[in-house]
Amino acid sequence: MDYSVNFEIPVTQNEQNMVRWAEVPPDVLVEVFKRFSVEDRLRTIPQVCQAWRNATLDPGCWHVVDVKEWCMHHSGEFIDRMIRLVVERSRGAIRELHVANLESDASLQFLAQSRLSSLKALSIPSSDVTDSGLCELIRTLPTLEHVDISKCSSVKSRALEVLGQTCKSLTRLDRVMWTVSPYRRTRGSSDDSEALAIAEHMPKLKHLEMSSGWLSDSNYTAVLEKCPDLDILETNSDSETCYRSDSDGRDDYDWDDGHEEYQESFLDSPPFLDSPPWGTRNWTPFLDCSYLYDYH
Repeated sequence: MDYSVNFEIPVTQNEQNMVRWAEVPPDVLVEVFKRFSVEDRLRTIPQVCQAWRNATLDPGCWHVVDVKEWCMHHSGEFIDRMIRLVVERSRGAIRELHVANLESDASLQFLAQSRLSSLKALSIPSSDVTDSGLCELIRTLPTLEHVDISKCSSVKSRALEVLGQTCKSLTRLDRVMWTVSPYRRTRGSSDDSEALAIAEHMPKLKHLEMSSGWLSDSNYTAVLEKCPDLDILETNSDSETCYRSDSDGRDDYDWDDGHEEYQESFLDSPPFLDSPPWGTRNWTPFLDCSYLYDYH
């Protein structure tokens, strides 16, 4: 007589699904995970299983990093740590880095030392970085095609000259210096040196965003004449966009006074304040950042 007992435990549908996910090829996991937020890639996904953790350590997961919104809620120490972590994860292969609210040149110096030969896009809006610090970094990044240095008040025309001289493939520049506050909106004063630096050293520009208060009529003309490939000249103070049209063989420029796409993005995004309403930028973050230090 057979007294054996079958102790086989039924496998639930969730367990079956988990097994299938664990068996997914690593390169497929990387393609999936790189579409998640940076916080998810650092904090949540690695906790699921070893296969998923290994996928988040793949440099392909870190080709594009956008933490601008995250940076607006954190202070300098955590932002610098985040930048260092994502660059190290990419093993120097990062292609786009979008951050904000830097409080010093510390991260610029780290990026310069990292020699990021694949970097195509760099955004550092609303940052307290110096002209010399940015110049030092730009000289190590000749592959840049898109740069956003909006509301970096210490950055001057010299950095724009170095940018144009070093980055021969630069096609987009964001340099919006329009002051925004909850109570008033003002334009910056006209700065001929910046417009001339753009006109003289960035002939391949296709997209330029600047505050119209920083461009006189003569500056507009100089930029348009010296940048023959410029298709879009966007000025945020009046929500105006200039589009180049040469369908009849001449270079004409049409202004859209109600550029809906820009207006929507402007209204939906948090304003870059000169100082936050609580009075200081060296504030304690209200979000847990321990994962920036605990997980390697």
